[in-house]
This record gives sequence, C-alpha cells and structure tokens, in this order.
Amino acid sequence: MKIFHISDSHMSASSHFNQEAFDKAYQDYKEDQYDLFIHSGDITQGGQRSEYEKAVQEFDEKGWPDIVIPGNHDKRSGGISLYRKYIGQTSGVKTFDDSVVIYVDSGVADDNDGRVGTVKFNMIKDALNKYQMKDLKILVLHHHVVPIPMTGRERNVLANAGDLLDMILRFDVDLVLMGHKHFPNVYRVENTVFVNAGTVSDKKTRHGDVNSYNIISIDEDNINVRIKRTDDSQVDKSFSRREKHIFNNFGDKKCRIIQMSNSFISHSSKFQRTHFDKAVSTINSSNADLLIHCGGIVEEGIRSNYELAAKLFSRIDTPKLVTPAGRDINYLGYRLFPYYFGDFDKTYIKDHIIFKGISSSQYDSSIGIIGHTERAELLEHFNRHPDKLNCLFLHHNVIPIPHSREKGLLEDSGDLLYDIVDKKIDLVLTGTSSHPFAVKINDTIIVNANSVSSVYTRSISGNSFNMIDIYDNLIVVYEVNSLWGKKKIIGMWEISLNSAGSN
Repeated sequence: MKIFHISDSHMSASSHFNQEAFDKAYQDYKEDQYDLFIHSGDITQGGQRSEYEKAVQEFDEKGWPDIVIPGNHDKRSGGISLYRKYIGQTSGVKTFDDSVVIYVDSGVADDNDGRVGTVKFNMIKDALNKYQMKDLKILVLHHHVVPIPMTGRERNVLANAGDLLDMILRFDVDLVLMGHKHFPNVYRVENTVFVNAGTVSDKKTRHGDVNSYNIISIDEDNINVRIKRTDDSQVDKSFSRREKHIFNNFGDKKCRIIQMSNSFISHSSKFQRTHFDKAVSTINSSNADLLIHCGGIVEEGIRSNYELAAKLFSRIDTPKLVTPAGRDINYLGYRLFPYYFGDFDKTYIKDHIIFKGISSSQYDSSIGIIGHTERAELLEHFNRHPDKLNCLFLHHNVIPIPHSREKGLLEDSGDLLYDIVDKKIDLVLTGTSSHPFAVKINDTIIVNANSVSSVYTRSISGNSFNMIDIYDNLIVVYEVNSLWGKKKIIGMWEISLNSAGSN
C-alpha cells in the first residue's frame, strides 16, 4: 500500500493559509499513484462557514482525500456541524483488501486538548477485534499519542493517550497517522510506527521549518516513511514489520536493578507499611546490585516523614539511588531530601553500565520540566561514556502511561524523548502515575514503576516494584508484587553490551 498523508491545512484567509504550499503538495500527489489519501485533521482554521466552503472548492478541484477527520480547529465555534454538512463522517472504519483503516475524531469542541471518549475507544477496540486477521491495521486520529519534539509546552496530548497506546500495542496496530503539532516526526514503538505529519499549508510552522507532508510505502517486510518538505528536502525512515525474536542466548548476567517509586512513606494510612516491609524482604533476598527509587519517597516533605523514610530505607542492603518527585521537595523537603538521601542528580557506574539521575521535579509543583541547558549537560555526560550501556532515571514519565489522565508528562517531554531516542540512550526509568509499563521506542527501552507501598495505585494487581535483569544480550523487566513477591515479565528486549551505547 502507498499512502499520501497530509494534515493541518488550516484553510482560511491568506493570513493563515499558504496556498502555494497546498498546491505544491497536491501537485506531488497528482504525479504518482497512491492507494490511499489521508487528511488527519484541522482542515480549517476556525471552523467557519467560509473556510469549509473553501475546503470543498479546493477538494473538488484537486481531488477529495479518501479519509478525512476533524481536528480541534475544525470544531471551534460549533464548526463540527459544518464539518458534517460539508465534509461528512467524523469517525469510521474502511477496509481495503487485506487492510483496515480506523479513523477517529479526537477533538474536543472549543479546546486544543484531545480525547478519545468511551464510545470511540470501544469502537476502535471492536474494529481491531473484528479485523484482527487483516495483515495491515492503520489508525488515524488528529492528536498525537506520543510526545512530539520542537513543539513547545507538552500539555495537550490526548487525555487518555496511555490507554490508547496500550491498546494499539496489544492489538499489533501497524501504523498510526496523526497531526496537530505542525512538526513532522516518526517513532517506532515496539512493532507500531507512529507518524506525525507537519502542517501542509498553515503559515504557522515551528522552529523555522517549512510546510511538509508524508509519503508512506508498505510492503510485506517494511514500512517506509518519507517526510517531504515544500523546499524540496526530504527525510526517509524505514522500519521492518512485526519483528519476532527467539531469546535463546541471554549471555552472562551483568546487573540486577530494583526500580521502585511512590513509596509514600509517612505516619498516615496512605502509606502501607506492611507492603513496604514485605517488598524490602524480597529485595534483600534478590541479590540485586542496585536500587533506583524514581521519586515519591515520602508523602510530604516534612521532617517526620523523612526521618521514618531514612530509617526504613536503611534496612535495604542494596546500594540506593533516589531522585525526587514534587512532593519530596515541597515544604522543607528541598533541604531534607539532600540531607537524608544525597544529591538530586546522582551518577553510579557499574562495569559496562552507567546510571545517571536527573531531577525533573519543581519546588511546590507536580509539573515536571528539564530545560534545554539540563538536557544538553545530560547528553554531554552520556557522550563521555560511549562504551557503556547508558541508563537515565527521573520521576516524570516521558511517554503516556495507561490508566492515567495524561497530565504527568514533562512540559518538555517531546524534546527530551527526541534527545533520548536520537542519542540512543539505552534504558530510561521513570516513576509517575502508579502503573507499571514498559516499551521500546526505536532503540530505547522505557520502563515506568508502579507505587511500591501507597494506597494510590492504578495496577489491578496492587502495589509492586520492578526487577530489571541486564544480560550480555538481553534486558528483562519483571513486575514484582510488593506483598506476595510474585513476579511476571512485562518486557524483554535484545541488547548488546559488547557494543553498548549503540543498542
């Protein structure tokens, strides 16, 4: 299948709409043969009648896309009723031979945020169930699921992006097409390729970029994505389809890491002391080399909580690295944390592995951020150790976590995620949202920890921590129940410690 993918045309008066860029993209479309033409939302600038009339005129002259969905701009000022009148259906399913395309309206009226509500979420799940035997499964929506670089404050991803991401991966969706942020980007998350389109014709581009669109070619073995810009430059990315691995040579075990988060230590009932004590007993018998606590060590940053936390953590025999969450440094915590647990940003080196912590938390705030200067210093630090497997740990999640409303992301998660993937940082450990989750994005493995001992857990199995075994050729991530010590695998990926840093 060959797909022509545009987004964010923002048809309007000339102050917004770049007619020349739009015409150039269509000229490219006319010069080749495509099986599918997709527009992933924001057809108009403000959902106005005149803008929809212009869209109809342009599409009548140049050719209607096979699949069109509304974006947040199309739903402004009651524009969704005009969308239905002039464009048509907002969500649906189309089948093509051995392929299925599911397209979904993710916009919210008069809001830039996105949401796939219960009805549409179930529509996607039902369609994936019905067409699970199709060789190619494609999902189209307007809002991005995974954070996008170069797009500023990352606070308007889909509200339920984590649940959607989880479903996409469980059903082996091959391709997800999106727009919204006016900057093109491509990631492979496990076996799914996520493609964001830039804006095809809005004058609001980002970071000095120009208008762009995507050409996607899919065969039995590969998904090839070409980002074409209207200045005639292009970027090509290729991903093999549905890689399957047989793990029969782990090599020698090099390191065992215990990852925990949100212990929530306090004298209140929100801290489940029995769960913590049982977890400590399991950890002490696990022969772990290192414990990494990804924030939320105390319920609040007050002296009595820290005194109890220091006492309880002293019972863990394993060397410990702790990075703070916002609650750890509120009130007196900003001074108490370093007194009891050391520097905010810690480094630990074991043989061929380097562990580097960075504080993403802000004083008296639940919002996280790692600024440009901190990111540059972080990457320079890893660049000094190209021969080692690089592991980064922080509190805030850099990808959406299931069963949580996506407000836990770093403000600059798009830029951080891009730097992590671009520089091939091998392993990233995070600790927000109290739900265990592990995925591989391109060559980077990202693991989030559940709450080890607070009443606030989103895991149906209860409190837990992660156990991560690093071998010569493999990383295995287990979730371990805090109370019972029962463990299950939540991820397994090939690596090569013999060529650490290039995964």
